[in-house]
Amino acid sequence: MTAVATAGGTRLDTTEPNHELIARATALNALIQEHAEAGSEAGRVEPVVMDALRDAGLLKLTVPRRFGGHETNSRTFVEVLSELARADGSTAWSTMLLNIGNWFASTWCERAQEEIWGENPDAGCCVVLASGVVGERVDGGYVITGAWPYASGSFAATHAIVGFLSEGPDGGKTPSLAILQPGEWGIERTWNPIGLKGTGSDTVTTSGTFVPDHRIQSMLAMVDGDYATEYARAEPRSRAPFLATGTIIFGAIQIGLGKAVFDEIVARLRTKGVVGTAYGVANTSPSHQITIARASAKIDAAEQIAFRACSDIDRAAIADEYPSPLIRARIRNDTGFVVEQINEAIDVLMKAGGSSTFMTTSRLSRVFQDSFVGGSHVHATPGIATDVYGKLLLDYEGPLPVAV
Repeated sequence: MTAVATAGGTRLDTTEPNHELIARATALNALIQEHAEAGSEAGRVEPVVMDALRDAGLLKLTVPRRFGGHETNSRTFVEVLSELARADGSTAWSTMLLNIGNWFASTWCERAQEEIWGENPDAGCCVVLASGVVGERVDGGYVITGAWPYASGSFAATHAIVGFLSEGPDGGKTPSLAILQPGEWGIERTWNPIGLKGTGSDTVTTSGTFVPDHRIQSMLAMVDGDYATEYARAEPRSRAPFLATGTIIFGAIQIGLGKAVFDEIVARLRTKGVVGTAYGVANTSPSHQITIARASAKIDAAEQIAFRACSDIDRAAIADEYPSPLIRARIRNDTGFVVEQINEAIDVLMKAGGSSTFMTTSRLSRVFQDSFVGGSHVHATPGIATDVYGKLLLDYEGPLPVAV
């Protein structure tokens, strides 16, 4: 590992979780649950919850300490998100996207970072990586007009990071990311799903906006760890792998949702009857006992796989060694594995809980929908991830269907 990095007396060169920050997330569980349904109905997390997250410092997990943030490692990030998801998927998801947007922003040059947090340490970035919009090259930057759906947490963001196509070195188009300042972008309410209703994953829009070069980065360069920040040597987190860091967090949400279902179903089955059988109470039924044990193992396995991915990300960042494509592909594959295990666990747990768990009056019906909607995200689904990882394991030399 490289030399010890510290900030405010706290070590930054560690792969261990920050238990204080995780405890802050756990402490908000009751408040978040209280307002979860109202947030789902409103299509965005309730202001009282966002204020509590902000006061607890949980919207600044990835902001550099130069601007009063925590600069946390991936392990802490994942555990905080998991704890929040135990209370509400939408709250955790919004927190996830705002924090990963801030981490992406921490890889920009100092000037761009100062424009975000210099005068407002509580500023935050939503992000949409999709790059179908074509920018117009002008002197000193690009003029951008477009719309980017699925901008989770945009309702609480001051800045927006959006993907677009810029001019490549060969004269073609290449994917890039641009930072939009306050007043340069708006929101169209377009988010109306069956799960994760409160994430405010609406559409970010901008029209004829000039974005200077210092607020633009090549996405291909970022995928390779070639970031614009001048602080890479001093700040281990600012050299973590781009897509891997932004992918394993989707598994964190699933783990928290899985734990929420497990906790409630176990509590129910300790006293619930089993109609039409010889078992007076479910806790005496071998079928229910085996279901609980297997679901517990799936959730535990998913969590340990996520922790291994975090360790790979954090160790590489500390050592200033960018992970190989194989490791990065495995982390994406790990995320898909987490989704599969948690979805399977939730499925059998909900069925073991009986019909009442699927009633709209049951909190678990919302958790169930949140899990399956969240697991459909492109960075969470296992199909492409498994394909890419398998190709690299077999030394396949052709082009990959997706960057890792």
